[in-house]
Amino acid sequence: MEYRNKVILITGASSGIGKSTAKALAQFNNTIILTARRESLLKRVANDVIKSGSECLTFVGDGREPSHAEAVVDEIVKRFGKIDIALLNIGMGPPSNTLEASVQTILDCMDINYKSLINFYVPLIRQMKKQKEVCMISHMNSLATYFGIPMQGDYTAAKGAARLFLETVRMELKHFGFEHIRIQTVHPGFVDTDASKNDGIPAPNQISEEKAAAYVLKGFQKEWKENRFPFGTSLATRIGRIAPLRLRTKILLSEAPKNF
Repeated sequence: MEYRNKVILITGASSGIGKSTAKALAQFNNTIILTARRESLLKRVANDVIKSGSECLTFVGDGREPSHAEAVVDEIVKRFGKIDIALLNIGMGPPSNTLEASVQTILDCMDINYKSLINFYVPLIRQMKKQKEVCMISHMNSLATYFGIPMQGDYTAAKGAARLFLETVRMELKHFGFEHIRIQTVHPGFVDTDASKNDGIPAPNQISEEKAAAYVLKGFQKEWKENRFPFGTSLATRIGRIAPLRLRTKILLSEAPKNF
């Protein structure tokens, strides 16, 4: 679908891929709604969006709170009457040793990466079912979604849950006749964001935030169900999915730190 003259919601927009995608979309005369927890950073992104010629509205709040998500979607609809594209970009995956992690650590990761998706998905799908023109919910997932990875067990589990949930949504939309709604999962490899710097995780084929944003926009236009990038890391993931478990485990453990 086209991404010009659209009403676009981006969550987790104060930094990383969310910020860079907002700035890229701002060049196309859009109405861009940004949400995040960090107000000062969010205002900077909003200023950049406005300077590029798009309208911008911001909401400061925590996507893990259902009331925040409901309020954001309701206000967008009141002001603009529709939502064309929603990029649900809230997520975090710091290294986590499952042998040492607390219950709270593991569940916090699930809240950030999965609960935040559901909180926005429910009011979004309710609204988009009322719309007639093509619209899209796009979720920022990860190439780590396809199998367990040492030091990333809670993160991969959360991303895997999100991918499977949206895969089911896609089938149900078709079955119940809502074929104007596109459901997309975005699967970047390693991206050079502030959150990933010095996290101790090897990052082969790492790309910039700006390059990642360009891939995201291309995925919108092509309406890919799964937007996986960059090519090298995506190909390695595909091979890993069909590789024997013993071989995959050996390769993954070879990259894991000895002590954590």
